[in-house]
Amino acid sequence: MICPKCGNEIAEGHLYCEVCGEEIQIVPDFDLQVEESINVTLTSVAGEVKIDADAGGVTKEIPTEKVVEMIETTSPVKKPESNVQRKKKSPTGSINIRMLWPFIAGGLCLITALVFVIVHFSGSSAKTPEDAYEEAMQFYQAGNYTDAVEVLRTLNAGAGRTNESVLLLADCYFSQMKYDECRQLLIQELVKDPDNTELLNHLMECYIAQDDKEEISKLLSNTDNTEILEKYDEYIAPPPLFSLESGTYTDDEQLSLIAEKEGEIHYTLDGSSPGKDSMLYVQPFIFDVGEHNVQAVFVNEKGMVSEPVSNTYVIEKKMLDDPVLLTEGGKYSDPELIRLEKPTGAVIYYTDDQTEPTVESNVYNQPIPMPIRDKTYRFIVIDGDGLTSQIIEATYSLQMATLIDVTMAENAVQLCLTIGGKGVKQSEYKCSSAYRVNDRNYYLVEEYSLQTSEKVKTGRVYAVDVLTGELYKVDMSSAEGDYQLTPF
Repeated sequence: MICPKCGNEIAEGHLYCEVCGEEIQIVPDFDLQVEESINVTLTSVAGEVKIDADAGGVTKEIPTEKVVEMIETTSPVKKPESNVQRKKKSPTGSINIRMLWPFIAGGLCLITALVFVIVHFSGSSAKTPEDAYEEAMQFYQAGNYTDAVEVLRTLNAGAGRTNESVLLLADCYFSQMKYDECRQLLIQELVKDPDNTELLNHLMECYIAQDDKEEISKLLSNTDNTEILEKYDEYIAPPPLFSLESGTYTDDEQLSLIAEKEGEIHYTLDGSSPGKDSMLYVQPFIFDVGEHNVQAVFVNEKGMVSEPVSNTYVIEKKMLDDPVLLTEGGKYSDPELIRLEKPTGAVIYYTDDQTEPTVESNVYNQPIPMPIRDKTYRFIVIDGDGLTSQIIEATYSLQMATLIDVTMAENAVQLCLTIGGKGVKQSEYKCSSAYRVNDRNYYLVEEYSLQTSEKVKTGRVYAVDVLTGELYKVDMSSAEGDYQLTPF
């Protein structure tokens, strides 16, 4: 080594010059070109450091081949020079190497900082899905929903997406009252797994928080998940039941609407859709004659409205059985009694003047003698409650072979009564029907009293043989109509 002051060659291992006493520096001489090379090398090394993470998550700095090469080619440490070469250097051309330490230290700090940044971000990117989920859970439990959402959205966007991470994200949205985001997330997942109980449960809670009764009803109507149906049974609103099927009924029928749960039934009768504001059902319906459409909904205690149900009823007036004619209408050559079957618990009323029979009309108590002229009878059954049957009618046309006409028969009765000393001035005798007994036909002549403003039947009846003109008194007391004839 050469003394930079006097040029004396100093023995190896000596720290002072034996000639002039100058202190010897053991740091290599400063070279400006070498310094610039060091700066370039430091910057390059920072860019070429390779970070590797082992299975335990520990990162290692591994210099690449390029880094090794740069270090070797730009190293400020030079190969030892021969004594001859050292002697040729000018003492005044060297700089104390202690002046380089600030630059070297700065470069080393830069390398350290770069390595720290690379290691930090390399470690974050290598975070496992389990670590990310655990981090999000910690944020969620601490009430830091914003950071939890950020972590979970990143996690769910990649291969680490799981059912648990989706549900946790839904819980974060729910806690932030971001119900629309919560619903959208859960509905997307249910497309892939429509019967997932946890997803359905979270979605139901979201609908309940928003009081979205329509969506609650749709979800419960469209799922077969028994666990969900049992848990949210109080939100299920079954439609009301009808006591009568659609159809035709008489006016004595009653229609009841039945609810399967606690709640109210609302209905309409005008064809409009029922709702909470429609008429409240409180008692069975008793319909008038006509057609009626009933639409109804059930509203449960949670305010859930069922699907509407509808039935149509045609109401006819309740009728008694029609009168049964035992003597059919038609043409007859011999008179017959007009008989009807008597109903139980009701009365047959009839007319023979084309008017409709009522309770004020003639009462059928016994068979009716057949009229001698064409005549139409109208019959109806009426009971004590005012129920009626249909009106039936029958026309009879009698064409007997006779030698005595009707007028002769009427005059014969009046003459015989006069001869017999009976007063007939206040009476009138008319024949309107005929009767047959023992193969012989008779005119039936009835007596009318003229003592009032209107003619009134006295109840006395006489029979005249249509061929011989013989007169008889008639006993009509028989309920069966088998009249008894006594010669006059």
